[in-house]
Amino acid sequence: MKPVFVIMGVSGCGKTTVGKLLAEKLQLPFYDADDFHPRANIEKMSKGKPLTDADRKPWLEILSREIRHWAEGKGAVLACSALKESYRKSLATHIEIRWIVLHGAFDIILDRMQKRPEHFMGAEMLRSQFDDLELPTYGLHLDIEKRPIALVSEILKDSLTSKRSTLGIVGLGVMGRSLAHNVLSRGISVSVYNRAEGNEANVVSNFLAKADTPLAHGFTEYEAFVRSLKTPRKILLMIPAGPVVDTVLLGIQPYLTSGDILIDGGNSHFEDTRRRVEYFKQIEIDFIGCGVSGGEEGALKGPSLMAGGTNEAYSKIRPVLEAIAARDKNGKPCAALAGTDGAGHFVKMVHNGIEYAEMQLLAEIYALLRPTMNYASIANLLSEWNQVELSSYLLEITIDILRYKEGDGYLLDSILDKASNKGTGGWSSKAAIDLGIPATMMSTSLFARYISSMKPIREELGRENTENVEIDLNQLDQAYQFARIVNHLQGFELIRQAAETYNWNTDLAEIARIWTNGCIIKSELMGSFQQYLTAKVSLFTKPEISSELKQKEASIKNVLTAGLEAAIALPCFSAALQFWYGMTTKDLPANLIQAQRDYFGGHTYMRTDKEGNHSTNWKTNG
Repeated sequence: MKPVFVIMGVSGCGKTTVGKLLAEKLQLPFYDADDFHPRANIEKMSKGKPLTDADRKPWLEILSREIRHWAEGKGAVLACSALKESYRKSLATHIEIRWIVLHGAFDIILDRMQKRPEHFMGAEMLRSQFDDLELPTYGLHLDIEKRPIALVSEILKDSLTSKRSTLGIVGLGVMGRSLAHNVLSRGISVSVYNRAEGNEANVVSNFLAKADTPLAHGFTEYEAFVRSLKTPRKILLMIPAGPVVDTVLLGIQPYLTSGDILIDGGNSHFEDTRRRVEYFKQIEIDFIGCGVSGGEEGALKGPSLMAGGTNEAYSKIRPVLEAIAARDKNGKPCAALAGTDGAGHFVKMVHNGIEYAEMQLLAEIYALLRPTMNYASIANLLSEWNQVELSSYLLEITIDILRYKEGDGYLLDSILDKASNKGTGGWSSKAAIDLGIPATMMSTSLFARYISSMKPIREELGRENTENVEIDLNQLDQAYQFARIVNHLQGFELIRQAAETYNWNTDLAEIARIWTNGCIIKSELMGSFQQYLTAKVSLFTKPEISSELKQKEASIKNVLTAGLEAAIALPCFSAALQFWYGMTTKDLPANLIQAQRDYFGGHTYMRTDKEGNHSTNWKTNG
């Protein structure tokens, strides 16, 4: 596709004059957006009445179709008011638009308007346009006090550098490659970098061959890669977390300049991100830690994106992130600023902790059902659940797995029962410990994976399970809902405490919103939590949540009893109920623990009838 130049500004700023001169220089067709207004809009403006968003909607739809048509041809130059950011986004969908923003003083433009009595838009409309004007942070901004021919010269000069890419991506593994294709599909130019060593020798050339678009540029050297990018440069790292990130950053750093933006899209630990933010701040380079969820398919079609950084830095990368992100039910992009420095990576880490528990719960349901139901029947049951409030991405993929056959048997039967794990599961549990949050389901699901890895010992100790499991499927449904609510409660409470501790000012409702699509833990339940989190009260005391847990408490207890009688390990279901029992017990036995600590260590204790800390010589009584 070819770029479309859009000259924007209020009426009277000279966009038509500049646009026609530019079109002549570039030998491109020129169009005036006013010519695409429906007759009703023209009549309304002629009467001095400002257009509403509803009035402009059909006009924007027409323009969007025309711009795509021009981009598929040789390109074009369009003069257009495009006063609001929402208008510009609707026009730029999947198209590379080069924005030229003309601006000037109200009095200068008013004088011009008063000299154009033949135009249907009178000078009285100018004030409303200025009031509605939302200047973009991107594009080429020009002052109309200069002569039109001088403005065109600046545009042409900038156009030479506009051949540079909008975004750079380092690392063409599964996620990096998929994100690059996603960006290209939106009409955004991309430069990609990958080392050319060993079995990665042809990674870049293979990517370019598959992309087959002039918007893609490939490099195997840092200097050429960085120089291929528009300034301020925006570079997204899609490489494994750990020391390799620092190695790559040090390799790129010599070619960066003040104002450039580095974005770490891997699963880096949030403390590493905070350290990198502080380091690059010293050389005036913005560093953003961005959690990316959705796996390969999400990266290609639209992931959920959780950024951590300053508002200023985020505003520069926001157009690209929102262009490639998934969309929620209202069409809003599933991308958001979670807070400063390490907030984005912390939120992604907790996302993965919630994911661990969600996966373990489904594994435990599978363990309960497989003694008495075949895989097809289990898949059918889960399919019924997936049609109602239990629906989720993880439930959906579990159904596919249960139905997948290899020859005459099920592939699942040939997979070793030894689950792997990566850093984020352990990190989320450790963060919960550090912050004093009882995220018991995350840690229990992690330990369940550790137990699964002890395969030789389990083989030696293995028992033959001969008990039939009698499970009420309706109660299993209720137990699953109970456990998932507790899991989400713990996850959001962990984020809330971290935001308070690190002063991130994280909007929990916004995090829930961007998790409603594009990510691994997207579900109907997440939509409910988005609504719960809009109120400034603790989730634990929300009547809707507490009443639902009380209602389902008996069901999860009965499911656990059935599992225990059949000697089936149900650690996550148990953790959910035990957490709830603890939270709903007014007088826990922790008073004895306090006394024990004071007895052997003199750690003191607090009393119910007196203020302050107290200690007792426990051996002298009686």
